[in-house]
Amino acid sequence: MRQIIIVGILLIACFYFLFSFSNRQVQENRPPEIRITAPLPNSTFNWNSILPYEIQVSDFEDGNSEYDEINPNEVLLIVQYLRDSSELKPYLKRKSNTNYETLIQMGCSTCFNCHRAKGKLIGPSFTDISAKYERDPKTIELLAKKIMTGSSSVWGDEKMPPHPDLMAGQVRELVRWILENNSDSNRDYLAGLRGSIKTRENVEDKEKGILVMTAIYKDHGSDNQGQSSIQAQNTLILKNH
Repeated sequence: MRQIIIVGILLIACFYFLFSFSNRQVQENRPPEIRITAPLPNSTFNWNSILPYEIQVSDFEDGNSEYDEINPNEVLLIVQYLRDSSELKPYLKRKSNTNYETLIQMGCSTCFNCHRAKGKLIGPSFTDISAKYERDPKTIELLAKKIMTGSSSVWGDEKMPPHPDLMAGQVRELVRWILENNSDSNRDYLAGLRGSIKTRENVEDKEKGILVMTAIYKDHGSDNQGQSSIQAQNTLILKNH
């Protein structure tokens, strides 16, 4: 009788172990959570002022931004200025159909270490690059080669280091995105968990501006094979004071 009980206990223990192991194996990647914590919801903004922002990210697999477990450059903020509320609904509809994959890849690389969308950092802004070069296949190949092999004396004394770790097709997509998405003076792209936005100046008296802030983070997937990355967004809408 005792042997039967012992065998039964062992079988139950084996079943529990196999069930737990199998459950861990099929566990799906959990989506990340991202939230713009500053400014607060329903806040307003003033013309020609500095607007600080802060973003929090948490992900079951990647970690939490509060504990410095999230790479700040992989947290992106898109800021869109609209003239009035009549432009809001069409913009949100377009935004819902926008593919941000190339922008996310730029955040995962070192692009935002040296470049901003607007305003010089170490290298030229994406806006200046977009204004200087034509949007044609020959130019895309030329700029892609400069990124992969490095360049100097193009925008002054600064040198751009080579990026041999990037694939040629990936670099061409980055160049194409820079040339095609940085001519809008009412849109800005920022990387980082915190920073500040310079609001517009010299606007018409009757213009009632709106700022749409969209924070984006794409996780790294789970350790299980086949568990792809998941993108999360959070949008905050601010009206002019």
